[in-house]
Amino acid sequence: MAVTEGIGYGDGWHYKLDFIDIKRAYFYAPAKRDVYVKLPAEDFTEGYCGKLNKSMYGTRDASLNWENEYIRFMTGIGFVRGLSSPCLFYHPGKDIRAVVYGDDFTLLGSEEHLNWFKAEIQLTWAIDFKARLGPDANDQKSVRLLNRVVEWTPEGVNIEGDQRHAEIIVNQLGLQGAKPLSSPGERLKPQELSEEDIEELKPADATVFRAIVARGNYMSIDRSDVRFAVKELARRMAKPRNVDMKQLTHFGRYLLGKPRVVTQYKYQKNWKILDVWSDTDHAGCLETRKSTTGGIVMFGNHVIKHWSSTQSLISISSGEAEYYGCVRAASNGLGVKSLLADLGVAGKRLRVKTDASVAKSLAARRGLGGIRHIEVNQLWLQEKVNTGAIEVEKVKGETNRADVLTKFKDGTALQQQLDWTDQRVSFGRHLLAPKLTKKDPLDELIDDDDEEEQL
Repeated sequence: MAVTEGIGYGDGWHYKLDFIDIKRAYFYAPAKRDVYVKLPAEDFTEGYCGKLNKSMYGTRDASLNWENEYIRFMTGIGFVRGLSSPCLFYHPGKDIRAVVYGDDFTLLGSEEHLNWFKAEIQLTWAIDFKARLGPDANDQKSVRLLNRVVEWTPEGVNIEGDQRHAEIIVNQLGLQGAKPLSSPGERLKPQELSEEDIEELKPADATVFRAIVARGNYMSIDRSDVRFAVKELARRMAKPRNVDMKQLTHFGRYLLGKPRVVTQYKYQKNWKILDVWSDTDHAGCLETRKSTTGGIVMFGNHVIKHWSSTQSLISISSGEAEYYGCVRAASNGLGVKSLLADLGVAGKRLRVKTDASVAKSLAARRGLGGIRHIEVNQLWLQEKVNTGAIEVEKVKGETNRADVLTKFKDGTALQQQLDWTDQRVSFGRHLLAPKLTKKDPLDELIDDDDEEEQL
């Protein structure tokens, strides 16, 4: 929003981003139930204990109490809480947008109104003012939030996930010095697998497999190029086999060549349409014959969300599978549209883009028609399309930006998708990126700012 015309900037004006952390947040939240604790040694009195007036870290309802506390504060100074998420707030009078994650506040607004908010919050809680990012020469240009690097550049705003995940995966697989691969995986044909390939991993190796795949799953939130590969690996976490470890090694070698991916949010005009790209690979799994659905939500040229998932049902036809993909895309689009409305950006049209003519036709009709095997609970999309709430547009398969989220593609196709979505491969290390140490890699996931709370 900060780099979208009419929302974050315009002729002669520009909003800025504030990042604020609350110190010892839970201790400000009143306890809602009776919780008793042992007295410390210096205050010990036989037969006595302590009753909490405020929420203590480690108690079950501490986070809920803190949520109620910051909602009370935000609404008390004029913010309207979001309906789709209690973590979103909008101040209609001052045009400030706020997102709260735990004890981290991220705000977008004019410098004058951000100063007003900073003064108000300092009267209530002790804060750590991390940064104010903006285009002016005296504004800071980068900050680390939840181990992601947010950077303001002359072209817009960049966001990069924690690059240590790729580094740790490569190190745990022992791939230093190996030859990089251009694709994160390859399609397996069951008839070509040997008995050794389908043999299950030993318990210790299976534990390592699950840990690395879980790390890759977290990393894939910020990288669409690995989303499908990680999804396929995650399907094998229950009973990983030798061939699955080979696939994981293949994935690690891909990360060697693409260790960092930075998502760019460049300055853009104010788009009236929220686009959701949808694609489905019918019966792509040669073992279960289940289909894979992928999608990308884009606001103009900005990537908001992407996913890759295996459909729970076995589709009889490609048209059915593609229609289910459109339903998934529409539901995600409606969710993002609700988030936009909670942040004071309403009235955006929602458009689903698919390369399947049959899916578009199914969405435009009423009822099952001749395809009787479609689940009736998936027909809500037809009503939305017929009322004009959702549009469905046919696109060419070779230009579908969700294609790489449904199947393994070569390096050229992956790079094309990254270019379409303004994701840039990078090397080296950002100055604010957390550094690896010789400690247990799991320890490296702790955000420095939250170390006290983690302990």
